[in-house]
Amino acid sequence: MLLVVGLLYLTGEAPGQEVFIYRPWPEKKTLASDGVLSVHGELFVHLQAPSSFPSFNDQSGETDRWNYGFQNFFFLTPSTTLIAQLVAHDDTNNRTKFDWHFSARQNLARNLVLVIGHDSNHDSDHSSYLHGKLYYTNRNYIGAALPLEGNNFYVEPFIWFFHHSNQRTHLDLSGEKIKQELGLRAGLILAQQAILSLQVICQSDGLFYLGQAYSGNLLLRIKLAPWFELSLGGSLWKDIETSPLGTKKTFGKLMWGISIPF
Repeated sequence: MLLVVGLLYLTGEAPGQEVFIYRPWPEKKTLASDGVLSVHGELFVHLQAPSSFPSFNDQSGETDRWNYGFQNFFFLTPSTTLIAQLVAHDDTNNRTKFDWHFSARQNLARNLVLVIGHDSNHDSDHSSYLHGKLYYTNRNYIGAALPLEGNNFYVEPFIWFFHHSNQRTHLDLSGEKIKQELGLRAGLILAQQAILSLQVICQSDGLFYLGQAYSGNLLLRIKLAPWFELSLGGSLWKDIETSPLGTKKTFGKLMWGISIPF
């Protein structure tokens, strides 16, 4: 029990990033080979309690309490996958923000994947400002991943390089624009009905550098039925270095929820 509680403290998602969920797909009909656009994914609802994650892009407002949305995987060819994700944020009284994620994964070799992605976060009924200008997070990136998968595990180190991005590297938004994310994703099938997913990402304003901030996500999924799962987890988003404004912030949350895979 203590181990599970300790793991839960590390899990969730930083704004814009894809929520990594290890879910082997035994049957993937593809548009190219079968003439069928195979779509898998899930609908989800998560309660963040306790949580210190802010609601809006400028990190103002009440803390984040509810997340809900969907994640879809479109299998175009045996080596090409499109991913779409929407996460809506709610502070209990108001829907505060929408996070969109789109990415394409192209297998170049057995253990080499090209990744091209776009993320954007938009406030709802609120206007965030940075340096006197309207602000929302907008990220475009290209990178590579080295996936390795066994019978009951998955490991994927990756690196993404950003262009035309306005996300900042420190949590108080005083850092330079993000240029790189270096990270690791891992999944483990604990039992027939339980899967553990881990994601750790370091954000940097320089290339091939560990960075100024990192986020850690851990998610435990317990399957109660083929179409219904419990979600237990948490998130930690933390400055590695002191920001230009002299702060070293940390956001954290525990997450409790359900998902409906399809």
